[in-house]
Amino acid sequence: GELALFIYILNLILSFTSSFYGSFSYLVGSLKYKIDNLISVAFILTLFFVVLLFLLNVFFKYPYFQFLILAFVFANIIYYFKGIAYGVDEFKLVNIIINFPSILTFIITYLFLIYKKDINLAIVSQVLGFIVVFIYTFPKFAKYFRWNFSIDVLRKIFSHGIFIGLSTATTYLLYRIDFFILERFLSKAEIGIYSIAISIGEINFIVLSFILSAITGKFFSEDSKRILKQSIFIIWAFQIVVISLFLVFGKFFIELVFGREFLMAYIPSLFILISTAIYNPSSIIAVYINVKIGKSYIPFLIALFSLIFKSIIAFFLIKSFSIVGASISCLISYTLTFSIYALVYFKLIKN
Repeated sequence: GELALFIYILNLILSFTSSFYGSFSYLVGSLKYKIDNLISVAFILTLFFVVLLFLLNVFFKYPYFQFLILAFVFANIIYYFKGIAYGVDEFKLVNIIINFPSILTFIITYLFLIYKKDINLAIVSQVLGFIVVFIYTFPKFAKYFRWNFSIDVLRKIFSHGIFIGLSTATTYLLYRIDFFILERFLSKAEIGIYSIAISIGEINFIVLSFILSAITGKFFSEDSKRILKQSIFIIWAFQIVVISLFLVFGKFFIELVFGREFLMAYIPSLFILISTAIYNPSSIIAVYINVKIGKSYIPFLIALFSLIFKSIIAFFLIKSFSIVGASISCLISYTLTFSIYALVYFKLIKN
C-alpha cells in the first residue's frame, strides 16, 4: 500500500511538471531553438519545481519525501530530454525514456521484495530505475550542456507549457470524473465492476501511446499534415479490430480473467471501448497543435469544456442508469470532444 501510494503521488506530480516536455519539443522542432539553449533550462525548471515541492511538504508532511524528491528530479529531467528527442526525431531515445524506467523499476522492485520485504528498499527501487535511465541518456546531451541561461527561453517554455500542464491535469479528470461521481451513488460491488470496465475500455489508450511515440517527432517535417492524417486512420483501423474482437470474445475474456460475477462489465466496457476509439484522434490532433503550431491553450480549453459537460451528464445518467449510464456519459462527451477537434482540424490545420 505504501509503495502504491508513493508511485501514485510521484505520477500525479509528474503528470503536471513533466508535461512541459511538449514545450521543449515545440522550441526545438518548430521554433528551431538550439539544444544548447534548452539543457540548462531543463535543470533550472526542475529545480523550480523541487523548491515548490519542499514548500508543499512543509504543510503536507510525507514520510518518504526524500525518496520522492530524488525520484522526481531524475524522472522530470529525463522527460524533458524526451521532449528534446521528439524535437530532433530521435525515436530510439524517446522509446528508451518512455519504457525503460517502468521496466527497470519493476525488475529492481521485484528483486528487492524477494531479498527483503522492506518498504524502504521497494521505494528506493523506484528511484534507481530513473537514475539508471538518466545515466544512460545524459551523456547523449552532455555535449550540448551550457550554462547560457536565457530568460526568453524560460518565458516561452512557461507561457507554452503551463497550458499543456493544465490540459494534462484536466484531461486526467475528464477520464475519471464519471468514476468519482459513481463513488457517491453506487455500492462498492458496482464500483468494482465499473473499474474493470474502465481497464478494458481504455486498452485503446495503449495503441494511442505507441502511435504518439512513433509520430510526434515526424510532426516537425514538411510532410507533417499527411502524417497526422495517416496516423488518425491507422489508430482507427487498430481500434476497429480491438472492438470487433471484444464484441465476439469479450464475455469469454471477462469470465476467464475476472470471473463470471463480473460479466456485468461487458456492456460498459464496450461503450468505453467505442468512446476511446472515437476520442483518441483528438489526442493526436492536440499533440500536433501543442508541438507543431504552439497554440497550447486550445487543447486546454477544449478539455475544460469537455470536463464540465461530462460532469453534468454523468451526474444525471449515473443516477438513472448506474454503471451503464457512466459509460454512456463517456460515449457522449468523447464524441463531442472529437467533434470539436474535427472543427479545429479543418479550421486550423488542414487549410
